[in-house]
Amino acid sequence: MILCDTEIFSIDESWLPQQPLVMDSKHETRINRLRLQEKKAIEAALQECHGRVFGLSGAAARLGIARSTLESKIRSLKIDKIRFKS
Repeated sequence: MILCDTEIFSIDESWLPQQPLVMDSKHETRINRLRLQEKKAIEAALQECHGRVFGLSGAAARLGIARSTLESKIRSLKIDKIRFKS
């Protein structure tokens, strides 16, 4: 929630970053490694749950995350959840 004492909302320019954020190759490598680990964990959970995403015996419960979060991650990581169904 943002509260303002006047009709016009303004911010001090010193609050804004002065230079754009630049990622170095080490940072990108770490991010890619984390994405790969996340993808492997999700695929392992889907394998164990036979492709089931939600419910008490689903991958979301096994991973301890919300169904909608898992569905979003599956889409963003381009995981084919159907291949885990048996």
